[in-house]
Amino acid sequence: MTTTLKTSTGAALALGAVLATSACGQAEPSPGAPTSAVGSVAPVQTVTSGGVRLEATMAPAGGAHHGPTGSGMAVRPGLVVDYTVTNTGSTPLLAYDLVPHDLGSAALPRGVDQQHAWVYEQSGVLRLSKQGFATAPNVRFAAAPVMGGHVIAPGASVTGRAYAVSPPVLDVPGDSFQAPRGAVDRGLKQWQLCVQVDGRVAQARPASAGGGVVQAPVAAPQGDELVCTRPASIPVA
Repeated sequence: MTTTLKTSTGAALALGAVLATSACGQAEPSPGAPTSAVGSVAPVQTVTSGGVRLEATMAPAGGAHHGPTGSGMAVRPGLVVDYTVTNTGSTPLLAYDLVPHDLGSAALPRGVDQQHAWVYEQSGVLRLSKQGFATAPNVRFAAAPVMGGHVIAPGASVTGRAYAVSPPVLDVPGDSFQAPRGAVDRGLKQWQLCVQVDGRVAQARPASAGGGVVQAPVAAPQGDELVCTRPASIPVA
């Protein structure tokens, strides 16, 4: 699915910045105040945190397309989360919602898989997360690695999709980053979606992917920058 961005008058994007070289820890997710609305297909999980509202719905997909381009896609059973991130505040925000499979690159690939999300287990919950991670100790990059995302103007939203194979397996960046390493229990009963959102708009610059996509230096979320839905039951086909 192609990620789309709704814009509003007065949105501004400041460009440039340098990645800090010191490593930092991963923040705890910000759950906010959850609500839910049960529809005809699946319940919508809604959470608000500060100036961010995250809405997400998970559904099983018997033939989900997974890959950056039509010619390179594989078709596998999976779990698909459709989501919307809305900026309810008064200043622009940066949502890190395009996660390359290789987190060590200094440029966002033109054919980045817009459905890709990190998949790991957190406190007995299957987490699909679009976020950065801290650099591992003693690791130095010749050029700052980046993630992709969108700048969200006040009152605007970005929509997207996150995918995990079924049964789920661990999918995190390599040993150059501090990330969960434990195997994912295939019998997990609950899921949640997390998206990193922060105010580092000035660190973003246009990416070759086009369509309003920007790239910004990888950084682990701090404080309430990792916005997560409350755990919910994993749907079955």
